[in-house]
Amino acid sequence: MMSVVLRKYIPLVIVGVLGFFTIFSFPLDIKVFTDTSTQLGSWVMLLASFALGIGVINLFIVHGHPIMKKDKEKWPYSAALLLSLIIVFLIGIVDSVTGPSYKFLYDVIIGAGLLTLTALRGFFMFSAFTRAYKARNLEGGVMLLATLFVMMYQVPIFDSFLPQMSEFTKWMLDVPFVGVTRGFAMIAGIAMTIMAFKMLSGMDKSWMGREE
Repeated sequence: MMSVVLRKYIPLVIVGVLGFFTIFSFPLDIKVFTDTSTQLGSWVMLLASFALGIGVINLFIVHGHPIMKKDKEKWPYSAALLLSLIIVFLIGIVDSVTGPSYKFLYDVIIGAGLLTLTALRGFFMFSAFTRAYKARNLEGGVMLLATLFVMMYQVPIFDSFLPQMSEFTKWMLDVPFVGVTRGFAMIAGIAMTIMAFKMLSGMDKSWMGREE
């Protein structure tokens, strides 16, 4: 019975009390509440740092097995991952994250990879354009026109031939797109609030793992 209380009810009480305490510290604006909430935030950052360290240890454990067993299919990738992690970690300690060596490493490898992923989005847009072109309903037609306008807006040569189309596409990105984005943000905020309330009130216990 005691083990059930420790595993189920005590975590729920801790999460619920601290969670609601932190939430109500914002509208109440009482010094004791705000100071305690700030202290709890510092503890969360400390726990997150420990969790990051545990994640690094777990990364070495998981990718160390293929290297130790010399798995022909996995060990080169695992070795490259761990070697990259060690090199970036050492450079960050020796030269700091604002030093020239770390900046060079970021610009040459990480920055180039991010630019490559950004360039690949053009192919994803073309794929979406193709799927929209095959659509035979009103929604597909709207998506086709919107995708066409946006793709044309990204190519400077169309701005020279059709400046009015460029202005229309800019209006689409500034007005309808922003409105839809704000709507999604509001819906996401409401959904996150509901999920947080369910977790803090104990209605949702999925974060505790599988129930026995």
